[in-house]
Amino acid sequence: MTAQKPKILLSEGSSLSSREAITALGLAGHRVELVSSDPMCLGRFSRFVSRIHRAPASGTDPDGYLAAVIEVVKTSGIDALLPVHEQAYLFAAAPGKLPSGLGVALADFEAFEQVQSKAGLAELLARLNVPQPKTEVVGSADEFVATRPYPFFVKSAFGTASTGVWRVRDARQRDAVLTQLQQHDAFAEGLLVQAAVTGSLERTQSVFDRGRLVASHIYRQVVEGPGGGDVLKISVVSAPVREIVERIGQALNWHGALSFDYIREDATGTPYFIDANPRLVEPMNAWLSGVDLPGALLRVSLGETPPEHAPGREGVLTRLGLMGLLDAARQRDRRRDVVREIALLAGSTGRYRGSREELVPLLTDPWCVVPLGVVIARLLRNPGVAARFSDTAVAAYSLTPQAIHRLRAWRHAA
Repeated sequence: MTAQKPKILLSEGSSLSSREAITALGLAGHRVELVSSDPMCLGRFSRFVSRIHRAPASGTDPDGYLAAVIEVVKTSGIDALLPVHEQAYLFAAAPGKLPSGLGVALADFEAFEQVQSKAGLAELLARLNVPQPKTEVVGSADEFVATRPYPFFVKSAFGTASTGVWRVRDARQRDAVLTQLQQHDAFAEGLLVQAAVTGSLERTQSVFDRGRLVASHIYRQVVEGPGGGDVLKISVVSAPVREIVERIGQALNWHGALSFDYIREDATGTPYFIDANPRLVEPMNAWLSGVDLPGALLRVSLGETPPEHAPGREGVLTRLGLMGLLDAARQRDRRRDVVREIALLAGSTGRYRGSREELVPLLTDPWCVVPLGVVIARLLRNPGVAARFSDTAVAAYSLTPQAIHRLRAWRHAA
């Protein structure tokens, strides 16, 4: 007799990470349910999704969102809750409010604070002797305009999908960024100023079981897309980076998914860590390379103790077709560039030669044709709308500074 599959609830359905987690779980034989503030979210259009539950956006109404998730868990008999984006931080702030017996893998809130905050991450990396670019935490305009080499990066305390990050090339741009920061009172939480490092952007993803590394994967950005995301990526194997990630997870006694971005310096090959994401991040390159990150997270969430997964295959090239279309429209704002990109994707030619689709895999999940068709139609009608696609999606799942203050209030009241 076949064992019954667990009922799985994903914390949102609008992000690229959610869409890819749906595919990986579906190909492993699971069906999932989603919580979403957007009834037409990207994740809706999948044969692997059995139901979508409406909830307020977690960033604008964290209390309402949490209440909705708890109700869904209770009424739908959910076995495992997988936080596929920043909702992991929200759930960690209120573990006592989640129904008992629910399978969910969450590190302690204090561990989340260390990696969710840019300043907290910088302190953690320094304490563990993990390479990072020269970093300063500035709390005033005077500190911000101090003399330092150009270019450098400015990062707000919290940000999602590369929001809250500015690359400053000269004094004129510095002053323009300063005006923007002062208008939003950005110095109150502290700003990070980091030196630029010349090299390739790589991202490392992992799943931990109470500080024990269960699975990990690395990929390199081959072509950058809108908002600093990826259009093309290729899998990488690096024992030193895996060791660094394992050391960080052990220090935090991390439980659940944890991802990092780093720059591999061209001159030395040193991996300089620059950002952390305490969640799953676009897991399909890992899946196609032989590493099942959502599956590992599910097993840990259900209280199992899976063995450590071996590294995946190196050199697996994957693409995010939707991001490629948005990138083509964004760069030149011309219909013919969108049409050309459609042809390249359809024929897997040009920059897409030898790549596999990870975001909208039409052959394995034909329902993906709906969002793909909508994007193509809107871009052909007006290529200038490209920038608004990602902005709308990010608003559906990101946590605002106000929401983060609310999470901290939950924690202090517990």
